[in-house]
Amino acid sequence: MDKTEIVKRIIAYLEEDLDTIAKAALESAESATDEEVKAESQYDTRGLETSYLAAGQAHHAKELKEELEAYRNLEIQEGGIDCVIGSLVTTLSDKGKRKYFVGPAQGGLEFEDDDGKVVVVTPKSPLGSAMIGHRVGSKVRENETIIRIE
Repeated sequence: MDKTEIVKRIIAYLEEDLDTIAKAALESAESATDEEVKAESQYDTRGLETSYLAAGQAHHAKELKEELEAYRNLEIQEGGIDCVIGSLVTTLSDKGKRKYFVGPAQGGLEFEDDDGKVVVVTPKSPLGSAMIGHRVGSKVRENETIIRIE
């Protein structure tokens, strides 16, 4: 799987996730103002809790929009000697070969390709920050060395 295909898959995943969370946020917001959640006593907090839920979901939707834009605006560079955001990195360790896509967001996401799984890492993660700026032959973890950067 090439980097363009990985980015397309991440964008599709984010669009689907954003659609789901946006619908949930809208439902929560509507529920928070519904007549049935009005407080029946000073201890009844259903309306307040529902409004907190709606606010949290709206915040999550905003973060997903920002991540989606980051991937839509990601410039894929072919090849390169240094690992940057947008690089597809293969490492070798005593556990075998592993492939990572260094992305601006959504660390931990996994995809299957012909050679196995590709894991998304970000510069915010210890592994992602260890990769950024390094070249083939660099150690990124104990016993894990970069063997290819695409």
